[in-house]
Amino acid sequence: MERSALAALLLIAVAGSAHAQMPKVKDTEGLFLDMSKLNLGTITSEDDKKKYIYTIQLEKARVTRKTLRSVYENAFDLYRQGQYEAANELTRKILSIDPGYEDASILNRATLDLKGTTKPMASERRMLEDRFEEGMALYRQGRLVEAAERWEEVSKLSPSNLKSRYWLKKARVEMAEEHYNRGQKAYRQHRLREALDQWYAALVLNPKYPRLTQAIAKVEAQAREQDANEKLQSALHLYEQGLVLESLKMLDKVLEAGPGNVKAQKLQAEIRAEVANQHVSEGRRLYERRQYDKAIAEWKHAVEYGYDPKAAAQLTARAKEQMRREEGARKRAAEVAKQREEDAKKRREEDAQAAADTKVKEAEEDKAKAAQTAAASQAAATPAPISNENAKQQSGQAYLEGVIFYQKGDYDKARDKWFHAKQLDPSNSDAIAGLEKIEKLYSSGQ
Repeated sequence: MERSALAALLLIAVAGSAHAQMPKVKDTEGLFLDMSKLNLGTITSEDDKKKYIYTIQLEKARVTRKTLRSVYENAFDLYRQGQYEAANELTRKILSIDPGYEDASILNRATLDLKGTTKPMASERRMLEDRFEEGMALYRQGRLVEAAERWEEVSKLSPSNLKSRYWLKKARVEMAEEHYNRGQKAYRQHRLREALDQWYAALVLNPKYPRLTQAIAKVEAQAREQDANEKLQSALHLYEQGLVLESLKMLDKVLEAGPGNVKAQKLQAEIRAEVANQHVSEGRRLYERRQYDKAIAEWKHAVEYGYDPKAAAQLTARAKEQMRREEGARKRAAEVAKQREEDAKKRREEDAQAAADTKVKEAEEDKAKAAQTAAASQAAATPAPISNENAKQQSGQAYLEGVIFYQKGDYDKARDKWFHAKQLDPSNSDAIAGLEKIEKLYSSGQ
């Protein structure tokens, strides 16, 4: 009873951890993967992570199987002691964790059939005998698989039952013989994979089947060769269609299955050389078009397909040197163009300044000519001399009118008035000073 209680507690703990802590499993695995270094080394690639997770899962499965096996043994002990309900409870919990546990399933069905019996030993013997007879009936009908299942149940529930073990072995030998004959038929029809499937089934049923291991090894070699030839033909077909990369991938598969396949090695070498030469030619074409970066990339691809690395390095060095030269030439051309632009800009500014100076000079000359013309006209229109006293009065009046025009900014009229005032009274110092001021204004460009 203590062992059964311990087994029940252990199973509950396993079931609880399998369900209640399910969300933590992923976090734990992630924690391991986030560590920079492990005992297995640094894990960086996705493939390494997947392999490591798979290893963790395998270890978990191994521990679970070991635990369930221990619980099953306790359940079987309870069954042998006639404690069918307790055994049934343990088997149900086992199946809730692993529904594919065949031994637990057999024991569960037996405990259901025997649960509630008042005579455990007699009921068990009767149940086993009934199962055995069911197997015999099925065997007589030629239903060997079902008969073997019944006898296997009896053998599992009663390992000392020699009768069931004998008939189970006999049925398995006969089924193995049937599978072997089917394999022979498939082999004669050149269906090698089907033949192997049948012979493997025979070997599982009868591990000591005479000379079957040698036959399987022989046919496996033939199947590998057949598979390699089929893939080789597929690779050739893809190559003929121009699907070069797909052809290489197919050849990789051939060599993975058979590294020593000479035909595949030769064809792969030829195709890789052709692809490499194509990349080299494309690189040269791009080089001629001055697309140096793309050309270098093509030569790198050529090396990946077997092109001489030294030759590729020389091509790359030449392209880089040409890039350097052209870059230097571009910089020098840019500097020359910049200097030319600056010189042209300076010349344009100088020409504009010269044009402005010429325009100002012409304007001054025009104003001077206009002043001379106005003075001549004024002199011609001067009336007959008048008395000195009146002349001085009129001169003063003309000067004042000139001041008004000067203040208004009408320098031409101001000059005319002051010139007239000077004519009326040559001694009018104010008029003379005004004319000098006008001349200074004109000479300064205002």
